[in-house]
Amino acid sequence: MAEEEDILEDFLDDLKADTEEFINRRINHINFSRTIFWICVKSRKNDFVYASELSEFLKLSQARANQILNDFVRAELLKKRFPTSNLVEYWIIKKDENILILNYFEKAKKVLGIKAKLMIKPEGK
Repeated sequence: MAEEEDILEDFLDDLKADTEEFINRRINHINFSRTIFWICVKSRKNDFVYASELSEFLKLSQARANQILNDFVRAELLKKRFPTSNLVEYWIIKKDENILILNYFEKAKKVLGIKAKLMIKPEGK
């Protein structure tokens, strides 16, 4: 019985959606693509964003902006931090100095019909 449970758990692990699949499913939603574009632009100046800023940008409730940003946390593209008891920052995750969410910038741009380039320059240059 325990062996059967282990096999079923292994199947669940194999079926679990990865970040790439998750983003590809959601990228055609206009607010999701807008959020990717927004985070990528914001990453040029800051390492974190606030839900209130996204809420204002998308003209959504702050609760919905938090839900969207939490989707990016679950996809391991943002990290949630709590500098004070009532403030939440969503930090942009970098791997080897590369901003992970930038991998989806071109797809989001295409969905939004934008023909712009985004240049990310290291600080001090």
